Amino acid sequence: MRAMQRQSGTAQDGFTLLELMVAVAVFIVLSALAAPSFITYLDKARVRGAADSVVNQIGQARQVAVKFDRSVSLSTTGTGATWCLGANQAATPTVGSQTGAPVACDCTQASACMVDSREMVIGNVQHPGVTLSSAASELVFDGRLGARSDAFTGDADASSFDLTSQSGRYVLTVSVSPLGQASVCSKSGNILGYPTC
Repeated sequence: MRAMQRQSGTAQDGFTLLELMVAVAVFIVLSALAAPSFITYLDKARVRGAADSVVNQIGQARQVAVKFDRSVSLSTTGTGATWCLGANQAATPTVGSQTGAPVACDCTQASACMVDSREMVIGNVQHPGVTLSSAASELVFDGRLGARSDAFTGDADASSFDLTSQSGRYVLTVSVSPLGQASVCSKSGNILGYPTC
């Protein structure tokens, strides 16, 4: 017991007020230096995530078209900060008839965009802060080859989606080839992994 009394009386553990103030000041300076880099990282990550989701949506629409031998429509609703991209497949053909063209869906309506009995919609709800501008309001994938139906009859160049980050510094363009394959390039800003448009 005497040993415990001697130890507690000889040394004090902890920080002085000056040491604590220096540590807080260093933390504030490092945070101020790191904040712009972190904001840029979030800006890039959000637009990259939106581009990956759009490419995935295009790939799924094309895959379902070929799987069920029915055309699938991919359409955008809205632009800017309020947008959505939905897919809808053609109705099941009746006996003795061929499959018709799919009806373009309004992805703002619940259960309006259905593919393989599942709702197929992405938009600003899943990707806040990312805006969309589209050259094409609707793309149709053929049920036999998965190619774009408009590639041979309409404007083959009107098949891209621009996704812009919240700051406006980063723009990724998702393009759909006549064969229905999606690719991404960087229109503005430098995002690792994407070539310049």
